[in-house]
Amino acid sequence: MARRQETLLCIDDNQSSLNICKIILEDFGYKVLTASSAREGLEIFASHVIDAVILDYQMPEMNGELVAAEMRRTKPRVPILMLSGWVSLPESALQLVDEYVAKGDPVEFMLLAVQQVLSRGKKRKPVRAVTQSRVASYDSEARIV
Repeated sequence: MARRQETLLCIDDNQSSLNICKIILEDFGYKVLTASSAREGLEIFASHVIDAVILDYQMPEMNGELVAAEMRRTKPRVPILMLSGWVSLPESALQLVDEYVAKGDPVEFMLLAVQQVLSRGKKRKPVRAVTQSRVASYDSEARIV
């Protein structure tokens, strides 16, 4: 029996960051749904089976902490990975999420964090290195943007 492809929801108001995240994660074998606003993300989260969420902290209408709180209220078992360009986040936000990755970190940090939240309770699969030429097409420094 074929293994079901894991579905990730990426929420970020920065369209280029969202596109980069989608390309990288799809290249890694995940099905990726995207939302460019908190409200759109919550609608997708409510209407689809989501295996994990990658959520930007700083968004205009509703920050990542508020989004994560709503997600925890409705589907508490879905892992949430928070991305932020901020050096530190409020403790209240960190308590709502499973992992935190800073924007500007190498792409591999995000991939490892995604894999970790998905594999808790399951056997961990080996990380496939993203080739430098493929990463270069996302961002010249191969960083999360």
